[in-house]
Amino acid sequence: MILDAEIHIKDHTLSLGQLVDSLLAFQSGPLEDAFDERWQLEVGQYLYEQIFRAAENIKPELLRDGPIEVRIITRDEHIARLPWVLLSRNGVFLSAAGWSVAFSSSTHCQDHELPPSPQTLICLPEPAGVPRTNATVHLDDIEDMLSASDRLLIRDRKLRVVTNWEDFLQATHEFRPHVVYYYGHGIGDVNTSRLVFASRKKNERIDVPIVDVANELRSVNDSSPLLVYLNCCYGDVGGILGAGRQLSFVPAVITNYTLANIPAAQAQGRSLLQSILLDAKPPHVAIRDMRNNSGRLGLSFKDIRWMTPLLHYQYDRWKANSPQPLGRLERDPHWRFKVDRVRQFAQVSYLTRQMLREQKPRSMAYLWYGQEGQGVDLFHQRLKVELQEDLRNTLLYEVRPEWPIELSNPHLSWQEMLSEAFDVQEFDDISSRIRTQTRGVSDRRTLVYVRHQSVRSSKLITPAVLKSYLEWWDCNFVPLLGNQAFGLLGVSFVVRNPPNFLRALNEKHRITDLEFNATVLQVLDEMEKLSKQDLMAFLQTHNIRLPPQRRDRLLERILKESNGNYEITLELLKEVIERAWDPETETQLDNTSFDYSYD
Repeated sequence: MILDAEIHIKDHTLSLGQLVDSLLAFQSGPLEDAFDERWQLEVGQYLYEQIFRAAENIKPELLRDGPIEVRIITRDEHIARLPWVLLSRNGVFLSAAGWSVAFSSSTHCQDHELPPSPQTLICLPEPAGVPRTNATVHLDDIEDMLSASDRLLIRDRKLRVVTNWEDFLQATHEFRPHVVYYYGHGIGDVNTSRLVFASRKKNERIDVPIVDVANELRSVNDSSPLLVYLNCCYGDVGGILGAGRQLSFVPAVITNYTLANIPAAQAQGRSLLQSILLDAKPPHVAIRDMRNNSGRLGLSFKDIRWMTPLLHYQYDRWKANSPQPLGRLERDPHWRFKVDRVRQFAQVSYLTRQMLREQKPRSMAYLWYGQEGQGVDLFHQRLKVELQEDLRNTLLYEVRPEWPIELSNPHLSWQEMLSEAFDVQEFDDISSRIRTQTRGVSDRRTLVYVRHQSVRSSKLITPAVLKSYLEWWDCNFVPLLGNQAFGLLGVSFVVRNPPNFLRALNEKHRITDLEFNATVLQVLDEMEKLSKQDLMAFLQTHNIRLPPQRRDRLLERILKESNGNYEITLELLKEVIERAWDPETETQLDNTSFDYSYD
């Protein structure tokens, strides 16, 4: 039996079966040293020799550095469990040298084409009692990326988002997706392989076998997906019960072989979705290119996270269609972040530019506040997208720490909070993380944007605690930035009574009187209700053409319905803007009356 074969690694002899068992049991921590680059290299060299040593008919010049497509065709679940992605020759990992290494169960494959703006179903369950996956953050990044290049890849058009099992079942049959992306938890071993879903009513955990998921996707007559990406732990560990075998009717299946780390999984998911959906690359090329750029994704050969994801594919040639480029006046993909708040953003933009130009201070800290629904959270995203657009010769590196749940030792809590956000073991390693993140972009400054979750409860993060954190930030974090990096700290509060909150900041806690060594603090104006003039300025700035005779009445109705609430107003504007930017309705908007219903 193949798993009985022995392999000699780092002065130790073990069977292939033991090798597979070790990989399946891998956990980050003490075991990481056992799977270092030397271990991986020797395993890869062994597997390379098993394939090519006896292949005397292969011309040596064909076994060059990439691009080379290696398709391992097998129905043996034990062979499929071996880490073929580690293939190495002469001390070089071939997956990082342009080779594509993937699996297939047949030599008879058909051509497949992914249509323009494919129907894309994203499933991000976070059931109660299960470790969080930062799904909201990941979804924001994906939506921003897709909508920036394809006007149809937005919710309610060609993008559907579900968070529970019942909605997933409904969407597979009603929405009939071309692409399915699952981001969440997977569990399994050699005997089971399951995805962790949530229930619709109580958000309870439901462990669904991949067999059941496959059965649902297969049951959609003449409309099974072309691509399924299960971005979770152990998606392929089940062998014949895993994603690769159970979804063999899908032309391309991407999943993870072993443990998945949240920052790595998010970076890989974003990279692959961009390559496949926007850059029109075949999945095997997208994975190849991702591995060629592991460093920029924060991955390293020092552990085995880079080995995932894996591809099982049943296509001969893959064709896709890149979205048509859009002019800025045709559509601003980030419009929803740019309704009003000009006064607040102008202050941030001016002072941040000044800091980068004069290279002092080393960091800017901004505090803003407003009532629930007034876009306090959205302003964080506005800073990101507008600074990315406006700052030249500057790389924006964003992290999103979660506030600690206890502060018995504030210094230690702050250190642990930021260490987790930057995905490092020790607080002092943040400096090297920033350098790693910016590798390959020499001669450019880096703006490190630390974007905190909005504070909605004063039980832990009070103005007094915030003062302590700001002083700690200035003394402990800013020195880690280095010569070419600058800090941008964003802290926001959602409060019931904004005037009282501002008085408490200025009069009781005197937060603006704080003096720092290398940081300047600015308290921005309140995020207030929207007015008709705000909406008029937005329509003019972003070239949204509405019939003049209907425009005033339309805006008045929107504000009456929303009472100036920022987030509700955005929802009511959504249909108007989509119709105005849709070329199919452009002529109608210019020449016919425009009616709007809130139903």
